[in-house]
Amino acid sequence: MLSRQVRPFFCKFRVRCASSSGALEFEDIPSPKRLPLIGTTLSLLAAGGAKNLHKYVDRRHKELGLIFKDNVGPVSCVFLADPEGMRHVFSKEGKYPVHIKPESWLLYNEKHGYTRGLFFMDGEEWLKFRRIMNSLLLKGSLSWLEESCDAAGEVLVKKLEGFKNIEVPNLEQEMYKWSMDVIVSVLVGKRTYASHQEELDVLVYELAGKVSKIFETTSKLQLISAKLAQKYQLGYWKRFENSVQEGLDSAYSIVNHITANYKDADGLMAKMLSENIKSDDLNRIIVDLILGAGDTTAYTMIWILYVLSKNPNVQKELRNQLLQNKKTPFLKNVVKETLRLYPVAPFITRFLPESVTLCNYRIPANTLVVMSIYTSGRNEKYFIEPELFQPNRWLRNNHEMNMALQQASLPFGIGSRSCIGRKIAEHQLHGTLAKIVDKFQVEMCNREEVHDILQMIIKPSQNMRFKFNRIQD
Repeated sequence: MLSRQVRPFFCKFRVRCASSSGALEFEDIPSPKRLPLIGTTLSLLAAGGAKNLHKYVDRRHKELGLIFKDNVGPVSCVFLADPEGMRHVFSKEGKYPVHIKPESWLLYNEKHGYTRGLFFMDGEEWLKFRRIMNSLLLKGSLSWLEESCDAAGEVLVKKLEGFKNIEVPNLEQEMYKWSMDVIVSVLVGKRTYASHQEELDVLVYELAGKVSKIFETTSKLQLISAKLAQKYQLGYWKRFENSVQEGLDSAYSIVNHITANYKDADGLMAKMLSENIKSDDLNRIIVDLILGAGDTTAYTMIWILYVLSKNPNVQKELRNQLLQNKKTPFLKNVVKETLRLYPVAPFITRFLPESVTLCNYRIPANTLVVMSIYTSGRNEKYFIEPELFQPNRWLRNNHEMNMALQQASLPFGIGSRSCIGRKIAEHQLHGTLAKIVDKFQVEMCNREEVHDILQMIIKPSQNMRFKFNRIQD
């Protein structure tokens, strides 16, 4: 039996989304009023433009329901915020799931004849390499991966100790550096990373700066047509193109350095070589793994520090529980609750290979479905007082409620094309957060209200500033 708060809503939409009998037509799906030629563009601009797209879509869901249709540029798509419907989409995504890829990156790849890693692969090629990476990063004993993440976490904590209770300058840069350190440590293994950490530091600092520039220039191309920006060689495109080239060069420099100098490394690269992956394929998969990890975990950790500094009672409770049990479930629940409120990817997209019925509407094959993770994670019918940061809502003593919450909050997605770096991200967030809370009381220095904005991922509206006040032993 579902809990009283969840049962009426959950059961109502489970029946509607699972049944195709008497389903309504695609044309019947609610949609916002549209103006000729420009559609709903003015409404989006009135909501604050592309940086507030997640909030604009959230408002549309509140107006129109858990499913509505609108256009993303010239493409008609269905926005879906129903947890049962989203799981149905993942179950019908097919053998070779297809999602939207950033237009600017596709144009760059085409212009330069550049082949990319898993995110850009489709069909048989994607399936072949995804199965290999699943076996290495998502299955079996991953103690080696956890140890590698911990080694990089120690480097960050030592760096924070050096600021001696003063505000950390360039925190975003430090978090990018930490994200890159984790990936490099995973690539070479804990032992090799620890032995060569100082020489790797030079390369990783350079890489972190280049990766942050890629996402900064990519997000600016969201505001205009990347194709037109390329055609007319606008400054936006030139800066993006230069940043990608520099970022790729830097990532390949690290891969080449590891290959040439660390023959006895026992991390992910060695494990991939044992799978007989060709050198070119190995390099492009690793480079994309490096680029993909840059901003996602960096900003997730910044959001975690933000909510803990805003909730010192939660920070104290976490510290106390860690003293009693280093594996306390409360640690994971703090991360889960942060990702519910601030999922770095607020939308997950799929082009479905067959017709399906979602929320009692027939959806034709090849329709773009945009799953609104931001909205489903803040649905008050699943989450009591959804705007509040409450890690205890994830306690497993209420199993039925917990299962409903798990269905509504999907920051890593599910299905065969879910985030390949999920275990890396979870290990590095849990391990590093435990180390930070053990040693510091985190204090936010920002005085103005912080909002969440969309620039490729969910980011704070201003540079986050923190002090890490050393706790006396």
